Amino acid sequence: MIREEKNGLVYYQFESFDPNLVNHAFYTRLGGVSEGPYSQLNLGGTNGDKPEHVRANHLKLFENFGMPFESRFDVWQVHGDTIHFSDTPRPETQKHQPGDGIFTRNPDVTLIMRFADCVPIMFHDPVKKVVGLVHAGWQGTLLEVGLVAVEAAVEKYGCNPSDMQVGIGPSICGHCYQIGSDVKVKFFKKWGDKTSDFIASTPQGDFLDLWAANEWILRKAGVQHLEQAHLCTAENLHEWYSYRKEKGLTGRFAAAISLTPKEKHE
Repeated sequence: MIREEKNGLVYYQFESFDPNLVNHAFYTRLGGVSEGPYSQLNLGGTNGDKPEHVRANHLKLFENFGMPFESRFDVWQVHGDTIHFSDTPRPETQKHQPGDGIFTRNPDVTLIMRFADCVPIMFHDPVKKVVGLVHAGWQGTLLEVGLVAVEAAVEKYGCNPSDMQVGIGPSICGHCYQIGSDVKVKFFKKWGDKTSDFIASTPQGDFLDLWAANEWILRKAGVQHLEQAHLCTAENLHEWYSYRKEKGLTGRFAAAISLTPKEKHE
């Protein structure tokens, strides 16, 4: 990934995404106004941070991203597999819809999601001019939300999975993400012996590799162009929030993506 710093904010971008066609960023926790365990650029509004700090961080992010705050479309992330499509922003007064995947083909819409260990998956189809974001924790991974998202984009926009540029962003790695026996059983019940490729049993416990599992899911969906960030949130608290490492008392970082205006690439 490419690390950038602009106007006090630090963010990462995929090398494989064409900046002439798509604007995207994973914003680190650096550069915001939040304090204490939420320090600094917390974008989560339901974790105990001051609302005025969260709003100030959102405004700062959108200014940095180069899109108006009013362009945003986001959802209430619920660890499911519901996918939403929107060619209009979400008005600030409109209640969030529950969902864990969002897509648009309108360059005037910025998709944004919040994370603190779960896997962010970004999509860009340069042929159909579509972008998307997916949130995949262990529950979403078990539901194969990445596959559901690809199939939904194919149905809605006529996308070809082989055209899609897909990236798996900063999230907790397989060495840090310990799971209980109940979760392990759920994966073996669904995936059978294939589960052994993603769950390592050690004397310290069982560890789930969400990166590898989601890559397998996306490859199964027909995705050919895929980039892994290989950035672990739990191992890099100086830049990222980690729900697991910080025992739940932490903020949320943001992933944002939009199509570039037509005049930039036509």
